[in-house]
Amino acid sequence: MKKEGWPKKREIVVGTVIRINPHSVIIRLEEYNKEAMIHVSELARRFVKNIKDVVKKGQLVVATVMDVDKDKGHITLSLKRINKYDADAKLKEYKREKKAESILSMVAKSMKSDIDTAYEKAGFKLKQEYGELFHAFQQIAEENDVEKLIKLGIDKKWADKIIDISKKQFEAKEKTIKMKISLICPEPDGINKIKNILESAIKKYKINISYISAPEYSLEIKTKKLKEGDKTLKSAAQFIINKITKIHGSGYIISDQ
Repeated sequence: MKKEGWPKKREIVVGTVIRINPHSVIIRLEEYNKEAMIHVSELARRFVKNIKDVVKKGQLVVATVMDVDKDKGHITLSLKRINKYDADAKLKEYKREKKAESILSMVAKSMKSDIDTAYEKAGFKLKQEYGELFHAFQQIAEENDVEKLIKLGIDKKWADKIIDISKKQFEAKEKTIKMKISLICPEPDGINKIKNILESAIKKYKINISYISAPEYSLEIKTKKLKEGDKTLKSAAQFIINKITKIHGSGYIISDQ
């Protein structure tokens, strides 16, 4: 969740209401650990008589940055100038990053360190490379590439621990992917020829094939890697269709189930 430096003008930020004044609200920016102000005129599109009718102390809000004065240490925000779509998207990102920070905390704890050190050792480097910390841990779990992390400037001990914890947090669950195909062979022994072709496909692609009802068949594969599984099924279906076509039959993919 942590970001270095200051937010940029027009950036969408997440903050917690920490103080309500007569004509303004003070927000703690969760990602930057800085305070910002929302003037009453920027709380809502309608006239606000009582600020507490719009926001409450402790409330999490999504706002857009109106102005940043680094010299004076002032940040001004607006609630009324952000649309619902952008606010929802930012809130989802915030929740992902909050989960990511909990993963980074696990890494820090396992290294007998603290979260601030974990950001310095790895967190900021990962955000710079992957954009979001959450996406970083997802990709790291799939890539399992310690050398890549080392090239980013992360110490090997930290890199090993990051990979280990990422894999545990994002361990893929096995799913069944299905595809329905239609096969027709007008030859006198067409059923047997189709059966032989299907058996060769089962052996070649390590998939399951079941009969639905003439002329439909179901291709199935169980895998943790969905993209690879989908690719395998398509290759198997094309293999079967090509074989059927060569013996004067016909076939086509009906649908992915």
